[in-house]
Amino acid sequence: MLGKVFCVTLLFLFFLAPLPFLAEAADFEFRGSIEPQTPVEHLLAFYLEKFSPETLKLTIAEQPDETGRFRDIFMDLSGVNIDEIRLDTLTFRMHDVQFNAPENWAQGNVECLEALQTYALCHITEEDINRGLAEKTFGRGRGDHWKKIALEIHPEGLKGRGVYLAKVLFVTLDILIEVDSELEIIKNRELWLKDPEVRINRLDLPDYITWKALKQIQPLLDLNRVPFPLNLHSIELQKGAATLSTRLLPKPIPDGISYSYKAE
Repeated sequence: MLGKVFCVTLLFLFFLAPLPFLAEAADFEFRGSIEPQTPVEHLLAFYLEKFSPETLKLTIAEQPDETGRFRDIFMDLSGVNIDEIRLDTLTFRMHDVQFNAPENWAQGNVECLEALQTYALCHITEEDINRGLAEKTFGRGRGDHWKKIALEIHPEGLKGRGVYLAKVLFVTLDILIEVDSELEIIKNRELWLKDPEVRINRLDLPDYITWKALKQIQPLLDLNRVPFPLNLHSIELQKGAATLSTRLLPKPIPDGISYSYKAE
């Protein structure tokens, strides 16, 4: 009888006592801003500063060790800003990830040194591509430049139409340029036109003008400043959008420790 009472008492104390691993498994939510207190929260703040996302969810399998190594990281972001281009979504998962030492993270000094494997997927709309091109090309400088351009993404490829201002001899011409093209990934991080077919309304113009015009809008997407290893491989086109991904897609970490953020 005493043995049964003792066991029941132990079970009662077990469920009442604060358990560290249960506390770690809880979700941590932030809205509008974050005042980081822990190494992982400093890591979260770094990615918020880097990407200015509308939402972000960071999930880890366990806390990092003293060297900055994570066994497993998953991150899902929406409304991501990279340079002058907005991504609708950016999702990635990294296995056996080595960052620099956590004591540097509070100062915003975060560096992903290597990862055994990275799985990634990003989704971008033609609207965001066009907005980014407008920021990058329209009226920049006094030389030849695009006056306007609009791209459309279809399952079979990309169509574009715009007006390019070019100075030929002493005359500035408005040149209507139409483009039909496939898309390809270059250097595992850049989205480029592939074998574009170009039509212009002035047949007597030299080829270098259209070559220069296309060069100004490429790459359509540049992810070289994404601060982790990334090797994109595949493109899937839908009406109005494109999805770029690695060979294998990222999957969420089951039963991980999650940190979520939502902009106000």
